[in-house]
Amino acid sequence: MEDKMENKNYSTKAIVEAALISVIISIIMILTSYLPIVSFIGTLILPIPVAILYIRYNMKVTVTAIFLSIILTSILFNPIRAIYAAIPCIIIGIVLGYCVKKSKGPSITLLFLTIACSISNVLTIAFSLSFIAKINFMDFSSKFIGAIKQAMKISLDGAKNTYMQNGITPDQLNVLNRSYDMINKIDVALFLAIIPAAIFINSLISAYLNYIVSRAILNKLNYKMEPVLPFSKICVSNIVGAVLIGMVCIGIILASKNITGGKYIRSSSQFLVQIIFIVNGLAASTYYLRVKKKLSKPIVILILGLTMISPLSDIYFSIGLMEMAFDFRKLDPYRIRRK
Repeated sequence: MEDKMENKNYSTKAIVEAALISVIISIIMILTSYLPIVSFIGTLILPIPVAILYIRYNMKVTVTAIFLSIILTSILFNPIRAIYAAIPCIIIGIVLGYCVKKSKGPSITLLFLTIACSISNVLTIAFSLSFIAKINFMDFSSKFIGAIKQAMKISLDGAKNTYMQNGITPDQLNVLNRSYDMINKIDVALFLAIIPAAIFINSLISAYLNYIVSRAILNKLNYKMEPVLPFSKICVSNIVGAVLIGMVCIGIILASKNITGGKYIRSSSQFLVQIIFIVNGLAASTYYLRVKKKLSKPIVILILGLTMISPLSDIYFSIGLMEMAFDFRKLDPYRIRRK
């Protein structure tokens, strides 16, 4: 009898909290839709109520609350916008709640959040193109590339006119002409190849920001989260590195055999591997400058920023690749050398 009473009280409490959080989620969804300026903040806050429900109860209660918030937002505002806002809310919120509930470490939590943000980005892009913009992906890509190329050409035309009025040397003119050639080489195929790398960078940044904001709020509610993994401790393990290099090799083989999709796999995997190893190289450089050389954070940011916009930026790929292979920071649990 006592167990039944406890289950009844638990169910009643869960229903009440789920209803209240559904209202909170709906209010945030509507505010972010009406005020685009705060939409980015909304994407960081929306997953937190979902995570709290998952931590306190279970998946069933969490999904029910999200479903109710979608219905409420659809009635008060717009069903399409409600579903659009709910996609990252569901995925990131549940993953965050799972990691906190299972007491996952900051590195695992950040990894899971990055994966969740990647899935969320893909689904929100697909949903917005299908139901909001109502355009297929290839048409969108073509129009987007056209707009980008036009804007870049207008900027170059303005720079060229300014140089012509003030006197321009043949070398400067050649630089501008090469810039025009580079713009003309931008096409849909290049845009599609860059997408995986762009999604990775966006997802990693979003995961970091979600972790920081969630930790600040959840710690005040007595849900303990460890401090976010410092950038200097981000590493690419031997296993991940082997998978990435394997993807590039597969793409090269497929492209050489003229197999459909081979060139895309080769190009997209090359961009993705380059970005990941550059991030690893930046993290390793940050570790060396901050931990070994004891430089201040502003100085490190200045050094990395200046070198990234200079011809020296390519060195970070090499550093990242060497760090993955030899694990100088001793962060990789699967490292080859264990001394």
